[in-house]
Order: sequence, then C-alpha cells, then structure tokens
Amino acid sequence: MSQNQFTCRWAALSLSNIASVFLPDVLLPREASSSIKHELVSVSTTGGASRAADWLAENKIPNADSITVYHSWEEMLEKGDFDVVYISTPHPLHYAHVQKALRCKRNVLVEKPATMNRTQFTQLCQLAKDQRVVLMEAMWTRYLPATLYLQNELLPRIGDVKRVYAEFSFPIVSPDLSHESRFLDKAAGAGSLLDQGVYALTWADLALNGLPSSQEGTKTEVVHAHSMPVPGVKGEVDDINTVILAKSQNGDSGSKHSEAVAIVTTSMTLSGSSKPAFYQRLQAKKASPAVRIEATKASVSIPFPPIRPQELHVQWYDEEHLDGNGIETEEVVKMPVERGWGIWYQADVIAERVARRKGASQSMGEVIGEEESKRVLGWMDRAREMAGIVYDATLEEA
Repeated sequence: MSQNQFTCRWAALSLSNIASVFLPDVLLPREASSSIKHELVSVSTTGGASRAADWLAENKIPNADSITVYHSWEEMLEKGDFDVVYISTPHPLHYAHVQKALRCKRNVLVEKPATMNRTQFTQLCQLAKDQRVVLMEAMWTRYLPATLYLQNELLPRIGDVKRVYAEFSFPIVSPDLSHESRFLDKAAGAGSLLDQGVYALTWADLALNGLPSSQEGTKTEVVHAHSMPVPGVKGEVDDINTVILAKSQNGDSGSKHSEAVAIVTTSMTLSGSSKPAFYQRLQAKKASPAVRIEATKASVSIPFPPIRPQELHVQWYDEEHLDGNGIETEEVVKMPVERGWGIWYQADVIAERVARRKGASQSMGEVIGEEESKRVLGWMDRAREMAGIVYDATLEEA
C-alpha cells in the first residue's frame, strides 16, 4: 500500500440504476501503489432493509455488512460519517438534495445534469464555496484518457476548430417501455436534451472551448434549436433534437465575427434496435462517428458511444503531414479505459481534491468544472426556450 494512500469514504443518496453502475466501478480493486482508494460506507433508500441488502448483494458491493443503511436521506446527510456523497436521484430532485448536502457541509458528486437549469447550479456553486466544501457534476466523460488526450495533446496541434458535429442518439425508448418509466415522465425530468444532450453539448464545449486560449474574446451561443416529441406519449417529452451553436469573436465596433459552428443532435428513439439490454445498446457499432471536430490542420472523429471514448481517429491535412502525393495522412490514437466502465476516473478527481483539503485551513470551497458545467447548462436553458421544451415551473425553482 502507498504510504500516502487516501481512502475516500462514500455515501450513496439513492440506490438508482446509475448507482448500480457507478458504485461497482468505483469499488473495483486498486493497485497497492495507488494514491486513491474508494469505499462505500453509507447508503440511503426509501425501501426497507431487505431492499438495501438485496441491492448490495446484486451489485456485489464489498463489505456490505459494514455499510450503514439509512431510510432517511436527510438523516444520512446530517449524521453520517463519510467524505463524499454521491447523488443520483432524478434531475428535478438534484437541487434540493445537493442544497441540503452542502448545508450539512458535505462534499458532493451529483449526476448530470447537475440541476434543471443554470440558475439552480449557480446558487449551489456559491453555497459550496460559502460552506468550504467541494461540489462536482458527474460528467465522467471529461475525465477519461481519450478525452484528456484530445484536450491536452490534439487540440493544441490541429489548428483552429471551425466545425463540430456532436451526436448522441440511441434507442432508450422502445415500444414496450412503460409510460411510467422515468425516461417518459416529465415530472422526473424526462427528455432527450437533458438526458443525452448534456453529453453531446459537452463535446461541443470541449471542441470549441477546450483550450483556455480559445475562449479569449469569444462567446459561444445557441442560435437555433428544434425539437420533435416522442410519438404517442403525453406531456410532449422531447426526443429528436437539433441544437446549433455559434462561436463569435467580438470586434472593436461591437460587431461579431463568426469563428466556429457546432451542430448537436440527440434522440431517444433513433437509431438502432431497442431489443438488446440497455448497456449493450450503449456499445453498439454505428455507421458514422458520434463526434467529429474539423479544424484548420486536421479533423478528429470519435466512434460511438461518445460517453465512453476509447480511441480517436485523426486525419491530418496540413502541409506538414501530407504524404508525397499530397494526400492526407491518418492516425488512430487508442486510449483505452484501464478498468471497468471508467466512471472511477471522475471519482478519483474529487477524492484527490477532498484529500488535499483535509486538515488544511480553507477560506472557501470549490466547484470542479464550474465554468464548463455552467456553459452547458446555459446552452440547454436557451435550447429549451427556443425549441419549446417546457417543464413544470416548480421543477425549475431556485
């Protein structure tokens, strides 16, 4: 074991479907030399004791007998002994759950989208800073090796990004899916834009704003949004969405000069078969890449699924890389996830921040990825407004 190894003790607020992926992934065995280790110590569930025991057994959670089970999430936040709480309740509940956790001075990792809108998240960011704790949206894709390689190694070399296509569609909704499913329940925040658009818009953000220098004097805004609902479902649950972003440079006279454009698409009914298991559908091969970034020196494409990239396909067309006949050269960069789904990478990030802050005098808390999360949430707000995607006003209150 590393002498400086930090064991991050987790609490899970909700035994949700995504928690059954996140927690086993985070708890995978580590090398003895690893600086970070994770342990689940508390869970809250509205079900009975047998429900919790069954869930822990089904998901093969180690040391299940030592985990404290709370039947009140408020009590867990107020009295539990843990380092970080993982919140994976439906989107509309995030604001209240995170707010309570922060008021209890808890470090928080909250599933994406962090809140229903930018205003809610902005208030939580300030609260986290005031309470001197750490808040992070669980946009795990940003922390995978392939994503970091794109941001740190490729973006500085491919020239100015001019056009981006970011697509995340797969058949969540099948003919036999109950209309009571949370994927079709507007009261639970259902809709393709919130569920899938947060990923696709994140890729647009990475491509357009992934380098600090690329943000200087520029602004990226939603200029068009269109939505088609899931057929035959009450409440106008958004399905086939198209969002266009434009990045502009402000001129001396107040005029705007276009720098780049991004086209973002999502759907819960397209494309592919809805018959395989959920996570098989997420790993299906698609005819075209999920993300394509076109810059002045090269283009980069990322195969489906965009939530878990493992390789980058680069086509170079600048003078330096052309072959003897003036033909483009191609490169495939393989950056596989080291173990499991790779959700643990983001858990390591927040655990490292929490470890760093332990025992140190802190004048203010911090929000990991604050500006990035705010941008994407703001784009979703504007896209919903332009496309006519409406939720009950009580879900949006801050």
